[in-house]
Amino acid sequence: MRTFTLAAAASLALAGAASADLIISEIVDGPLSGGTPKFVELTNTGNAPVDLANYSLGNINNGATTMGFDALVLSGILAAGDSYVVSYENSDAPGASVFFDVYSFDADNLENGSFINGDDVLVLFSGAGLAGDPGNGANVVDVFGVVGVNGDNEPWDYTDSYAVRVPTSITANGGVFNVADFVYGGRDGLEGADDAAETLNLQIFTSPGTHAFIPEPASLAMIALGGLALVRRSA
Repeated sequence: MRTFTLAAAASLALAGAASADLIISEIVDGPLSGGTPKFVELTNTGNAPVDLANYSLGNINNGATTMGFDALVLSGILAAGDSYVVSYENSDAPGASVFFDVYSFDADNLENGSFINGDDVLVLFSGAGLAGDPGNGANVVDVFGVVGVNGDNEPWDYTDSYAVRVPTSITANGGVFNVADFVYGGRDGLEGADDAAETLNLQIFTSPGTHAFIPEPASLAMIALGGLALVRRSA
């Protein structure tokens, strides 16, 4: 888990005014063997910690309207401004994934299975039905892609490529996808002449665990208050 640094003082903000917002911030379908690395990054763009146990991450494949398997229930506490990465590969052993080979650190969650491809929809859920579709009691918090549409050659196609949330899109969409909320590498955007070139492309164009975003004015004010409190304590 890597941190987008706003200010260490953010954690000192008044709890009564705190808010949290978990979004899908980056998706990659890599060009290396087996379409790796494959990962989804989530970012807490609010000013309060998020209990990830209240969320699950699912994918809807091949233009379907429901998932063919349970969503992945998350765990841990994600601090304000931090990002959390779920990597999908054949290996879930620390230090033994293509993700590790490319980025020199492990994803926060190494999943062996439930693969995503560049034409699949990603859905972030919350609520009682954490491990299933909305009809099973889960609430859709954020979605990437259009449910019921195969993403091949759609504007949001990320096959052998990537999609990154724009810095000003910091609020979960509640299940209504807006293609303008992301910057795209374009289909095959990470392809290269060989593995070395593709690895370099991944390192240049993708940044798992570090998502830059522009906080809302209210959040900036909270950070400023926290910074003032920190200065007073150290005086």
